[in-house]
Amino acid sequence: MVVTHTDIDGVAAAALYSYLVGAKPVKVLYTEPYLLDRALRKLRSITGLHRIVFTDLGLNNNVVEAVAETVALLTSKGISVEWYDHHIWNDDWIAKLKKSGSRIYIDRTTCATGVVALYAPKEREEVNQEFIEELVRGVCSGDLFRFDHWKGPWYIRVVRRHDESSWRNFVFEKLSSGTAWCREFAERVVERFEKELAGYRSVDEYISIREADGLKLAVVLQHDTVENSFLASYIMARYGVDVVAITSLDGKISLRSKKYNVRELAVALGGGGHARASGAKVHIPLSTRLKQVINKRAVVEYIAKVILDKADLITEVERTTRSH
Repeated sequence: MVVTHTDIDGVAAAALYSYLVGAKPVKVLYTEPYLLDRALRKLRSITGLHRIVFTDLGLNNNVVEAVAETVALLTSKGISVEWYDHHIWNDDWIAKLKKSGSRIYIDRTTCATGVVALYAPKEREEVNQEFIEELVRGVCSGDLFRFDHWKGPWYIRVVRRHDESSWRNFVFEKLSSGTAWCREFAERVVERFEKELAGYRSVDEYISIREADGLKLAVVLQHDTVENSFLASYIMARYGVDVVAITSLDGKISLRSKKYNVRELAVALGGGGHARASGAKVHIPLSTRLKQVINKRAVVEYIAKVILDKADLITEVERTTRSH
């Protein structure tokens, strides 16, 4: 069984693991990091499995204990637990999961798909190295907010977090069979690109731009038709800001920056991630949600204040190091 993130890196990492071991999982469970403890409850009564693999799922402070407890329970049943991730983990998180019996592979130099390519067991008789390299380069290009490979923007559009599980499973099946691109992927990208164009035009209505101590911040409402990374890039280029926070009305924030480390800010807000792309969930007061009815910027202005109150945690991006 595979438990993975809901975006393209999560789907591709899970699919590449399946490709490398030459076997399909009985189930792929998609979840968000902040919902990981809820997803793990479903595994506590699981039977008949010999291996559970986690990919592209970093930990947050509020789920560490529950995760370690569940992993210990699973390994006590004789189930092998493997974890492949590229987000920043605290040393004590790694220690707790290793103590619980999990094999953990954390590598911050690549995306989760790249971590699987480097460390997953190669149990398949023959592998297509060209397929693996192309998939890793394309997915990492978009997921790491680098866009240094032409497929990066396309892969991000293939799978979005609000997609239905049936579409994710279709993508998983294609990738796990060794197919890096297909007609259905291209059709989905074209469909989404056309909708994005209209979405960019509405940005001005829902954006708040603030500056403090030389740091320029933009907070904008999430748009259903525009992927967060593309929206962030557009805002950085158009408004010349350093950090972009994309928020939902219920306070789920995606942080993006090209030169600043936003991960420590995300951790302070109860989330996590990696240096240039992180996320967290912030409680939105009822009074602010009521204001949103008459003021389209009420939520973004509230989030801007929350972030600027902790702006000292936003630092220059540190040189990435590898650990596993």
